[in-house]
Amino acid sequence: MPDTSPTPAALMTVHYADVELDNGENIRALAVGEYLELAEPTAGMAPGTWQVVAWHGDPVFPDEAVMRPVSTAEVLELRRAASEKLAAITPAVPAASEETIPC
Repeated sequence: MPDTSPTPAALMTVHYADVELDNGENIRALAVGEYLELAEPTAGMAPGTWQVVAWHGDPVFPDEAVMRPVSTAEVLELRRAASEKLAAITPAVPAASEETIPC
């Protein structure tokens, strides 16, 4: 897999109060490593997928998130991997043509 490490210029630091999640919470609800989908520009970040890479400030209530943009190729790879994991733990369901209908 190619190196997807962000360049320092690609990283953005945003204040927690500048980003509201769909559920009304602020970005503090996200842990390092979690992703954020943006439909429109927010706090200087372009639309797309972003990942929290660090928090700065008070250890209990940090006030700034360091974010990195996630490439389309990386998003597709994450979705493929998630689909494979789901398929591995999901029991097989017979196709409609294989089902037996009680008479």
